[in-house]
Amino acid sequence: MSSYINQATNYLRSIPIHLPRTHNQRLTLAFGTLAAFGTSLILPALYRDYNLFISYGPGGVPSNLLGWMIVRAVFQPLRGEMLSTDIYIQRADALEGHGVGSEGFLTLLPEQARSVVDRPYVGPHVVPQRQLSQLPKDEIKEASLSIKLDARFRAFGRRNDHLIRFDRSLQEAHADAFFLANRLPPTELAKATRGELAHLHSGGEYSAHFALSPADCKKVIEAGWGQRHGFSGTSAMTWLTIGTRPDIPAEYLLIYAPRNDAEIDTFMQLLEASIKYTTGREDVR
Repeated sequence: MSSYINQATNYLRSIPIHLPRTHNQRLTLAFGTLAAFGTSLILPALYRDYNLFISYGPGGVPSNLLGWMIVRAVFQPLRGEMLSTDIYIQRADALEGHGVGSEGFLTLLPEQARSVVDRPYVGPHVVPQRQLSQLPKDEIKEASLSIKLDARFRAFGRRNDHLIRFDRSLQEAHADAFFLANRLPPTELAKATRGELAHLHSGGEYSAHFALSPADCKKVIEAGWGQRHGFSGTSAMTWLTIGTRPDIPAEYLLIYAPRNDAEIDTFMQLLEASIKYTTGREDVR
C-alpha cells in the first residue's frame, strides 16, 4: 500500500508548477483567484434570488429568466422609498373636493392596527410586489380565509356595479381588478390609472393593491396595514413599458393580506374607502 502512495507522491512532485514570476503574472493570478472566489459566492445568491422571483407566480412581468433579468437590471434601480407618509400630508392639505383635508374616508380603531415595528416581509423585487410573511400557516385555515376573502371581494363588486366593473388588471395582467364603471366620469386618479382602482392577488398570498385618498394612505401605513408600491408616484412604469402600462400614482398602496376573519372585515373597510375616493362617490354599498 505504501508503495502506491510513494508512487503517487513522486508523480505529483514531478508535475511542473509554474509560479508567477512577473508583476503582471502575479496580478493576473490574484484577480483570477478573486474572480473565482467571488463567483462561488455570487452565483448561489443569484440562483436563490431567481427562485424567489419565480415563487411569486404570475405578475406584471414574465415569470421566467428574462423577466427576472429585466426586473433586476432595469426596474430595480428605479424603486423608491415605500413607508414615509410626508407626501400624503402635503397632498391632503392641497386637495380640493373629494378626500379633502385630513379626514379621508377611513376610520381605523386602535385594535384594528397591525404592528408597524414587525411589518410583513415584502419580496425584494419591485415587480411583482408580493407579501412573503405573516400569512396563515395552517393550510385549512388559509384555504378557508382565501375563499371568504375572494367571495367578499367579488360580492362587493356585484353590489357596487353602479360604480365599478370587473376586468383584467392592467398592472398585474393575471388578476381580476375593479375598474371605474363606464357610465361614470373619470376622476383624476382614474385617468392616471386608465380606470383601474383596485385588484386582489387571488391565487397567491391574497394581498392587494388599492388606491386611497392621501389622508387614508397615511392612516393605512401608520396602522401597519400597507406600504407604497416601489414605483408609486413616478413615471417609471409608463417609461419602462413604452406606454403599455399606466403610471402608478403615489396613492397606490400594497394592502397586506388578512390573517383572520376580523382582519378580513378591516380589509373590506379599506376597499370601501378606496372605492369612495377613486370613483368620487360615497354611495358605496
